[in-house]
Amino acid sequence: MYNGILPRLQALTDRMGAIGKDRGASAADVAIAWAVAKGTTPIVGVTKTDHIDGVVRARGMELADEEIAELEALADAADVDTRGWWENEM
Repeated sequence: MYNGILPRLQALTDRMGAIGKDRGASAADVAIAWAVAKGTTPIVGVTKTDHIDGVVRARGMELADEEIAELEALADAADVDTRGWWENEM
């Protein structure tokens, strides 16, 4: 089944992948680190042991302010609302 929103997310997921590659991590690890940087506690579903390794990598990853701003801008450009009602503007 095709999801029409996926093409809009390509630049965002590509950038998360590039940040992860620079740090020996995955785009998913970067997504977790981004969520943590925003002051949230992500609930991550793990079904394999390597998923746990990714969560550990993400928890040890500190994104630069510039990286966070870039991810936020890419999310905005894709019309993705990444903020919960409880979150402050970054």
